[in-house]
Amino acid sequence: MTSRRSVLGSLAGITALASLGIRPGAAGTGSDIPPFRRGIGVSHALGWAQVEADGSYGEAPFSGPRFRFGRAQRQAIRAAGFDFVRLAVDVGPFLAFTGVARDKLDEFLIGTVRDLVDADLGVIVDLHPSAMNPAYRPAALTAGVQTANFQAALVLLQRLAGQLERLAQGRAARLALELMNEPELPQAAWQPMLEAAYRAARSGSATLPLVLGGGSMNAPAALSELDMRPFAGDTRLIYTYHDYSPWQFTHQGVRGNPAFALDAIAYPAPPSAAAMITASRRRMKELALDGAALAQAGQAKRTLARYAGFDRSILEQTFRQVSAWRSAQRLPAHAILLGEFGVHRTPFMNTPEGAAARERWLRDMRELAEAHGFAWACWTYVGPGGFALAEDETGPGFDAATRRALGLRSP
Repeated sequence: MTSRRSVLGSLAGITALASLGIRPGAAGTGSDIPPFRRGIGVSHALGWAQVEADGSYGEAPFSGPRFRFGRAQRQAIRAAGFDFVRLAVDVGPFLAFTGVARDKLDEFLIGTVRDLVDADLGVIVDLHPSAMNPAYRPAALTAGVQTANFQAALVLLQRLAGQLERLAQGRAARLALELMNEPELPQAAWQPMLEAAYRAARSGSATLPLVLGGGSMNAPAALSELDMRPFAGDTRLIYTYHDYSPWQFTHQGVRGNPAFALDAIAYPAPPSAAAMITASRRRMKELALDGAALAQAGQAKRTLARYAGFDRSILEQTFRQVSAWRSAQRLPAHAILLGEFGVHRTPFMNTPEGAAARERWLRDMRELAEAHGFAWACWTYVGPGGFALAEDETGPGFDAATRRALGLRSP
C-alpha cells in the first residue's frame, strides 16, 4: 500500500535546477512558519482507504486493523526525536461521502490531528490521493481546474483549512496543510491548479501555514519554474520537494518502477558497475519478465554504467540548487521542506553491504537537509510496501541503524 507511485518527475532530470528561472519573492523572517525540523510520514492511519469488491468505499474506510494509530506509536515517534508528522490523507472518501458520513470522516481526521498535537507533535495534513478507487486516482483529481473532482477538492481544502485553524486556537499547535501530494502534471499545467488550491485554502483560513509543491511529482526542479507572484507577501508558506535520487538505488525492487529488476545496487556506487549489472542480470532471469517489462528492465540496467561512482557530492548538488532558488526568493531556510526521502527494502538491504548502504544514504540525505537549514520528513513510519522505517515495519520503535542514520534518540 505504501509503495511509491513512480520516480519523481523525470528520471534523468533531477539536477535540472541548474538553469534557474529566478523571480524575486516576498522577503520574510519565517516567524510565521511553525518550527518544523525533523518529521516522518504517517501513511497507515488515513492513507490508501479501504475499498469494497466493486471499488467503492465502505461506510468506515479507515477502520480496519491496518489503520490503527495508537498512543504507543505516537509516543514512540516523539520519543525518538521527531517533532512533527506528515499525515497522508487519502482524498477519495472525503470527496465521495456527503452529509453525516462526511462529517464523521472530518471528525476522525481532526481527532487524529488532535491526538498528535497532544503527543507534542506538529502535524502537516497532506492531501494524498491514492489509486484505491479509480474515480479518485491521482490523475483523476488533477484533470483540470474546472473538473468536478478538482472543484470538490477545493471545497475540501477550504473546509480543512478552517477546521485546522480552529483546532490551533488556544493551543501551542504546530499545524500546516499540504495542498496536494506529488501532482503528476508538469509545472506549467499544475500552476493554475495550485493557484486555485491556494485561494481555496486561504478562503478557509487567512493564517494557517500552507505547504506548496511545484508539480512534476514534487521534483526539486519544479520549484524553480513556479510563478511566485500569486503568493507574494504571504509569509505563511512552506515550499516542498521530494528526493529519492538515485532511483537505481532507492527504488530497486519496486514493482511498476524501472528499477524493479535491479538488484544489489550500492550506495555510494563503486567505480565499476560490473557487480551490480551481474546481480541485476541474475534477477531479471529469475523474474521471467514479459517483453515490455524485459525491455524496460534492460534500459534500467544500462543506466548503471552512468550510475557508477554516485556519492554524497552528487546528492548535494540538488540541495545547493534548491538553496540557490530559496535565497533568490528571499525565503528563510526553514520555509523549505524535503517532504519525502526513503529507501525501498529488498533482500539486499538485509545483507551487511546493503544495510550499510541504506544507513549511509539516509544519513547523507538527513545531514544535507539539516546543513542547508531545511525541514525534512522521511518516508514512511509503518506499513507494507518496503519503505517503512519502523522496526520490522510495525514498530512502534526504530532499529539501531535507522536511529543512527536519522540522528534519533536511543530508546
